Amino acid sequence: MVTQAQLEKCVTIAKKYGVKKLVLFGSAVDDPVNARDIDFICTGVNGLELLRMVGEMENEISVLVDAVPGDQETPFVKFNLPLGKILYEAA
Repeated sequence: MVTQAQLEKCVTIAKKYGVKKLVLFGSAVDDPVNARDIDFICTGVNGLELLRMVGEMENEISVLVDAVPGDQETPFVKFNLPLGKILYEAA
């Protein structure tokens, strides 16, 4: 189960790492009650910092988190971005 409080905590952590856009996709959008993990497309953070951010999210909310860098429009990002829900976008 993925709760709104867990998602809000992830947004807070993402902002700390300088994320420009955080998009939730996958089972946590479609069926949060039965979701086992949280999947994000994330712009503005890549490489080691992305891994650190995901680790901090997992430690804080006790749910597995997967994050895909969204700065490059790969086929995976292009497919999943329109299906997702924007949780945060920097002004």
